[in-house]
Amino acid sequence: MKSFKLLYISVLSLFLFISCGDDDEAQLEGGQAILEFDNRVGMSNLQLNTSDYPYTNSQGQAFNVSMLKYYVSNIKFSREDGTEYTFPLSEDGSEGYYLVNEQDKSTTLLDLNGIPEGKYTGVTFTVGVDADRILEGAQTGALDVTNDMFWSWNAGYIFMKFEGHSPVSTEDGAVLEYHVGGYKADPKQPNLADNVKQISLNGEFSINENKKPQIHIIVDVLQFFDSPNEIDFSSNASRHTPAASIDVAENYVNAFILDHIHE
Repeated sequence: MKSFKLLYISVLSLFLFISCGDDDEAQLEGGQAILEFDNRVGMSNLQLNTSDYPYTNSQGQAFNVSMLKYYVSNIKFSREDGTEYTFPLSEDGSEGYYLVNEQDKSTTLLDLNGIPEGKYTGVTFTVGVDADRILEGAQTGALDVTNDMFWSWNAGYIFMKFEGHSPVSTEDGAVLEYHVGGYKADPKQPNLADNVKQISLNGEFSINENKKPQIHIIVDVLQFFDSPNEIDFSSNASRHTPAASIDVAENYVNAFILDHIHE
């Protein structure tokens, strides 16, 4: 009887092991792609913490950059038939939310898995964090408040954080600080605003077992300050509320450009 029980337990353990392996393989099914966010300043590669002021905005004001971070979420791939594949978002923020940080180059490459095979015509994503994740309370992963990208449960997340210096800045230390966020507008709270922005980029690519396309997106920091709203570093070089950053949020919609796709 003891031998039979041992045999039964061994067979059951083997079955569970195989089942778990099947589940893991199922989770890995589907194609893969990479979104690459290539941060630049005009035609120049973005360099952080330079001792001089290598960049110039449209008003001829020199500046440098010490920090650039922004959230990417709600990623969707458009199909030829007009439908979309939407990448899943987890309720705790651990999946589907990405914090691109120029200081950490590994964060500029987003590995996407589980994509249905087929032909696609473009990519859509959000710069920011949707209201649902904020209203859910404390989050993990890219949305963990320890990432220093969170204002409060009322104002929400900082969607884009740009910091640097300019000789024309009147702030202490000649700093530039543009912290853009805000997921809702409220007439009773004039400091709030809805600055969640959706970016849609066109480009054809295929997903199958033999192809893992790398979608190369240029992010031009100059556009944050030049178009359609010109930002004057000498008059307002520090923004720390949603309402104060509406013009910058309107600008960076134009900063994301699909440059090319490696297949």
